[in-house]
Amino acid sequence: MKRRMPPENRGQGAGDKGFALLVVLWSLVLISLLTAQILASGRTAMALADNVRAGAALRARADGAINEALFHLLSGGTAHWPPDGSEHLLNAGGVPVAVKIRLLDNKINPNLASTALLAGLFQACGAARAQAFQLADAVVQWRSQAVSQQAGQSEIAQYKQAGLPFGPPGQPFNDTSEMAYVIGMPPGLLARAEPYMSLYQPDDPNPADSGAVVRQALTLAGQTGISSAGYAGTQPVVSIDARTQQAGGPEVDRVAIIGIATGDGPYQFLSLKNGRYTNGP
Repeated sequence: MKRRMPPENRGQGAGDKGFALLVVLWSLVLISLLTAQILASGRTAMALADNVRAGAALRARADGAINEALFHLLSGGTAHWPPDGSEHLLNAGGVPVAVKIRLLDNKINPNLASTALLAGLFQACGAARAQAFQLADAVVQWRSQAVSQQAGQSEIAQYKQAGLPFGPPGQPFNDTSEMAYVIGMPPGLLARAEPYMSLYQPDDPNPADSGAVVRQALTLAGQTGISSAGYAGTQPVVSIDARTQQAGGPEVDRVAIIGIATGDGPYQFLSLKNGRYTNGP
């Protein structure tokens, strides 16, 4: 004889099955969301890896183009490329690379320039005369050792009074961007002056090769003549800029600073880093 379910339990089995189905459906939704997130993360990681690989390949091509441009710079005859800023197109593994070679004898070295020449540059870039000399003095103070312990403490106190947590290190600049830390240096003025400076320029600029801004700086400083006979027929320091971009991929700009005819050999790499490919001053 079949046992009948009590009236109070007759709907319990159906309710349990409905609840179990709801749990299963929510579990499937959760698993689907996790799967989609994992797939999306995997695609993002693959895209990042592809960009890193493409960037590394482009940097290698740009560096190879820099070495090829150096070969042409040192070559004679029709293979020679003069350091006049002209653009040369090279093919590196099917990828075009644009290269420019510039002579740096038209740059001002903030580690070597006089107060008058630095002030002339700041004036040529828009600073008033009093501000220009104040900034030039601060630049020289930054790169030079204090004449005495008392003077050094006074310089540090001046920076602290301006709310800066540092003082002049008494050492040459390692990069022109460090000039942003010089007390009172306006970012806009530095941005305008920086293209006309180079830490690798071994002497004051050659007026014959300089642009209007540097010539104006030299005139304001009273330095209208060539200050060094070393420029006669020589190429002391050059920059080689290389730019390449793969279709649909990242763009890579590389800049090499190279000393020519140094004591250690026919050339010496002084710097090789990412840069900005521009027509330049």
